[in-house]
Formats: sequence, C-alpha cells, structure tokens
Amino acid sequence: MEFRPGDLVQLKSGGRSMTVVKSDKTNVDVIWYGETDDALRTATIPAVCLDVIELDDDEDFEDDE
Repeated sequence: MEFRPGDLVQLKSGGRSMTVVKSDKTNVDVIWYGETDDALRTATIPAVCLDVIELDDDEDFEDDE
C-alpha cells in the first residue's frame, strides 16, 4: 500500500488516528496528538502495520475514547 503525506491512518490493531508526514516503501512517518496532554507526537511505523482511514466528504472523524 502506498501512503501519501496528509493521509489519515490508523494501526491495523486500532487506536488513534495519525497523519502521514512522509513515507517510503517500508516505513511511514506519522504525527498525532497525545491522548493525555494534547502534545504532538511523532513516530516511524512499518507500513505493513497501517491502514488508510477513508472518510466521506461530509463525514467528521472523531476518535473512539
């Protein structure tokens, strides 16, 4: 699967939504807000662990809490 900057992604196992910053064939750099302190977090995650979250144009995305 190809990931592009700006894609909204989530771990295949679930969790918070993250935004793709950059990617290559094996790894994806992502950014998201922390759950407890709303600080920005970043990580490099293997591409095989992520799915793109598809939203309708009129759908607002809210994380499950």
